[in-house]
Amino acid sequence: MRAAPFLICFVAGIASAQDLQGYLQQRNKLGISQSASVAALETLVGQRTTEIKGIVKGTIRIGDGGMIMVETMSGTPISVNASPIPGWLQSGNVTARMIVRASREHDAASLKADLVAAALDSQVSAWEKQAAKPAQKNPSGLSGPIGSKAPSSNPATRPTPAPTKDGKTWYVPASDAVPFYRDFIQKQNRRLTKTEAEKIARGVIGFSLQYGVDARLVMAMIMVESGFNPRSTSRSGAMGLGQLMPSTARGLGVSNAYDSMDNLYGMVKLIRGHIDKYTAQTGGDEYRSLVLMLAAYNAGSGAVSRHGGVPPYRETQNYVRKVTSLYQQLCGQ
Repeated sequence: MRAAPFLICFVAGIASAQDLQGYLQQRNKLGISQSASVAALETLVGQRTTEIKGIVKGTIRIGDGGMIMVETMSGTPISVNASPIPGWLQSGNVTARMIVRASREHDAASLKADLVAAALDSQVSAWEKQAAKPAQKNPSGLSGPIGSKAPSSNPATRPTPAPTKDGKTWYVPASDAVPFYRDFIQKQNRRLTKTEAEKIARGVIGFSLQYGVDARLVMAMIMVESGFNPRSTSRSGAMGLGQLMPSTARGLGVSNAYDSMDNLYGMVKLIRGHIDKYTAQTGGDEYRSLVLMLAAYNAGSGAVSRHGGVPPYRETQNYVRKVTSLYQQLCGQ
């Protein structure tokens, strides 16, 4: 497989003055004066309409709507459902303000957020600075000064493309990458329908963007874990695509490990946690932290801690070798 289709870069869109005016009207109507803190969202149980600020990492389009992958200013990932997705948000590396309806059913459940309105953070910040100055009431009904106009969008928000090793640059919107992943997944498990394979593809790409994990690594791990069989169950009771143990699934907030999206949510979230832990332990050694992450995923972080590295288990050592080899192949190495 060529690595190119798996490298996802993004091209920024353009936000208009109308986006800002509509956003400010919604903000004013809802009585929102500032963005919610990450802590407020992490502890939320119930429903709340609030503003968040973050960097749009990409989008997954599903029909007329889809998901917007946002990284808050503190680094916490949030996925926001939108229908439709504003054209200028179908991009990456754009700092935006978003009014969302946030909800969480219980402490262990994942946060759900639905988009109400969005605008470029630079536009909202500039308006706020103008609004803070003494001025007459704006005839539009907003509290900004008379004669103030929404700043035009800045072409500098366009991201710098990421080159591949051969010097070429690929611009592939996340939604456009889905068919490549879907077709590859179907080749690995021909019992899957096209719809099932596409669901897995969207989950892999979407949660990889949400948690900042390389989608090719997730693909390599699933190939070894379950061969892309969502209904797979191991002799030890591990379940689904990412072979999550029942206790692990519960701890991650996964209610149905045989549902592709639910399983992938837990799997990628677990990978992210291990990566952060072992990157800190190894002082940023990417290869060493990758190896330890894989060992912990297979044998548990307790076993890695007890043995001071990859445990001397044949299954775990073979697992690490298989996944790293497949990952290198998917990266074109």
